[in-house]
Amino acid sequence: MKMSTVIILQAPPLSARKTVAAFILCLVLSAPAHAELLTWEACVARAGQNNPELRAAQENLRSSAYQTKAAASGFLPDLSAAVNYTDQNTPTATTTFSTITPYSASVTATQNLFAGFQDQAKVAQGRANQDVAQASLDATKAKVSFDLKSAFAGLLYAQDYLKLTESIIQRRTENMQLVELRFEGGWENKGSLLLSKASLSQAELDHVQAQHALQVAQQQLANVLGENQAGDIRITGDIPLAQPDTAFDLRQLAEQTPNHRQAIGQEQAASAGVTLSRSQLYPSLNLTGTASRLGDSWFPDKDSHSVGVSLSIPLYSGGRDYYGTKSAVSNWSAASYNRERVDQQLLTQLRQAYTTYVEAVQQLNVNRAFVEAATARAEIARNKYDNGLLSFEDWDIIENDLIVRQTALVLSQRNRVTTEAAWEQAQGKGVIP
Repeated sequence: MKMSTVIILQAPPLSARKTVAAFILCLVLSAPAHAELLTWEACVARAGQNNPELRAAQENLRSSAYQTKAAASGFLPDLSAAVNYTDQNTPTATTTFSTITPYSASVTATQNLFAGFQDQAKVAQGRANQDVAQASLDATKAKVSFDLKSAFAGLLYAQDYLKLTESIIQRRTENMQLVELRFEGGWENKGSLLLSKASLSQAELDHVQAQHALQVAQQQLANVLGENQAGDIRITGDIPLAQPDTAFDLRQLAEQTPNHRQAIGQEQAASAGVTLSRSQLYPSLNLTGTASRLGDSWFPDKDSHSVGVSLSIPLYSGGRDYYGTKSAVSNWSAASYNRERVDQQLLTQLRQAYTTYVEAVQQLNVNRAFVEAATARAEIARNKYDNGLLSFEDWDIIENDLIVRQTALVLSQRNRVTTEAAWEQAQGKGVIP
């Protein structure tokens, strides 16, 4: 009886063979003809060059560097040139036609000698803003690295899950054929056969959903790579992974994060803002020199020189400068409190990211062990059911457990990558140079 069962399984009924053949044909027709195959290294290089979020952060840093250079212009003199022509036809009480010089050319240089420490404050504020922009760029690199690892792992999961659903369909098909044989032989009831067919239909639905998930994962990776259209992207290889480090100082890690450096830079910029506001309360001293030529024709030939010193003392501005300074002091205090809040949040975020990372590594090992055990149990259970030593209900429970364990394993492989990426992002680290 056992030998006859094996022979019949190798040659299933014609209707079942047609169903399987038609399904395989659909898989072949839907398979991509020209898929773009990308490695992890290629994805890192492409994201580093084309990711729009990263490029925007780089431009912001470049803009901040230019603003810092512009802030230093207060220490240098202002130089301007002017050319004038005056057409005067009506004499006045103090001038006659003979004293008018219609043509003039001049060069004027103005050097600020004291501006209430305004120039120093502008430079300090510019440098602080540049530090904030640099920290923002580092945070963006860490975020893009996380997005890239998540998208890569998501596409790898979608590819693996698609293969898993194909193997599940094959297994469900074989199981249905086995139940159908036993039903035709009078050894199984109709309910078991209908449940086997329903399980096969569920497996086919899971396969369709896996195909759709693959398309979504392809688009997500394309977005991180800076591409509008995903096309048919496939990936090969794995992301380099590391084991969790158990020796680290959490507070030291927090002080090295971009978020902490951003808060420090904002506090320094606010402090410079106080000095900048107070500068409006101080007098301003300027030295001005002008060299010019005047004449009745072009080019003028009469030289003229002048040098002057001007002192401007603010007396009353309606309270604008006073209250502006008070506002700047409050902004500085708020920035200081915000830095303390950021530091507290960073400790919590780092701790949460690390524990999730460690648990994901352990969960992956646990799921591998469960799949190994479930696979062995499923093979034993199939042989027992084939020989009538196990009921359909018990066999179905074992088969379902195998599928659940296999699905959980594929999912935990993705989570293993994303949790490590989240731990790196929390530290402000990543793969983007």
